[in-house]
Amino acid sequence: MRRLDLPPKLVQSFLAVLRMQSYTKAAQALNLTQPAVTQHVARLEDILGVSLIERRRGVVLPTEHAQVLLPDLERFERSVGLIFEKARAVAQSGQHTIQIATTTSMVATILAPAINSLKETGTDVFPIFKEVDDYRVYDMVRAGEVDFALTSMTGSDAELACIFLFQDRSCLVFPEGHALSGEGAVPVEDIVPYPLIRPPRGTAANHMIELIEKAYSVDFTFAAEASRIMTMEVLVRARLGLLILPALSAEVIAGAGLAFRPIATSIGARHSQLVHPIRKRQTALDALISRKVVETVDALVRRRPGLVSRNATPMPW
Repeated sequence: MRRLDLPPKLVQSFLAVLRMQSYTKAAQALNLTQPAVTQHVARLEDILGVSLIERRRGVVLPTEHAQVLLPDLERFERSVGLIFEKARAVAQSGQHTIQIATTTSMVATILAPAINSLKETGTDVFPIFKEVDDYRVYDMVRAGEVDFALTSMTGSDAELACIFLFQDRSCLVFPEGHALSGEGAVPVEDIVPYPLIRPPRGTAANHMIELIEKAYSVDFTFAAEASRIMTMEVLVRARLGLLILPALSAEVIAGAGLAFRPIATSIGARHSQLVHPIRKRQTALDALISRKVVETVDALVRRRPGLVSRNATPMPW
């Protein structure tokens, strides 16, 4: 590997190609030419000394080397972006910056609507989302790296205040037209013959799978393991396996060729909570955001009564 500077634009182009599943669409999204994006990816491969992208069945996929590097490249992209975002926030008078640790699905379904609702009240807030796996959240809140977190980590902690928000049930994500397509909940035994994509250990999705296996005395088979929801989605689209995810996560990636059904079980539902440090005095803005988050969750429950619940006890889904 050559020890050279790593230009952020190379990483941005590579990640855009994976996200858009196309060099042409990535170029359009980045306002670049397609040859420029191709050159960026090739240059990044040259700097890192490994191949990063391969095509399989017409689908753009990260190589084995890219799978290992992907979390670090995504963090690199976010850190570069945050420098400019923080600078803009500081430069704009009257704007309040707040840092939140959470998962991608909670940004999409809860935090983004809550922040929009807050802005409509005239409160100018600049959120910085740190999308991390659940097992890291408590440490980040304790260390003061974020102001609060939305997480499926549960348990008590003397340094943290934890407020239960909701539970969402387990769902199966599959390509449209799959043999398990249909209405209503899919029985666990119907899923067993099909290979799954394994989420990383320590996540709510992986814990959900383990609980279902134990409760029903079944052993799922796995075609692959991926650490990011973006990669899991790509693998399902390539028909390499199916996904078991919490309902809100399934909803985020469904559409445009993917569908999901709830699983006919009350086992393994994800319990999510709002976490903030006890030692930090809660500001008026903190309280306002917390209230908007709760209002957004209540609206979700009303719209999706069969998928999301405000009850902390097991639900007869």
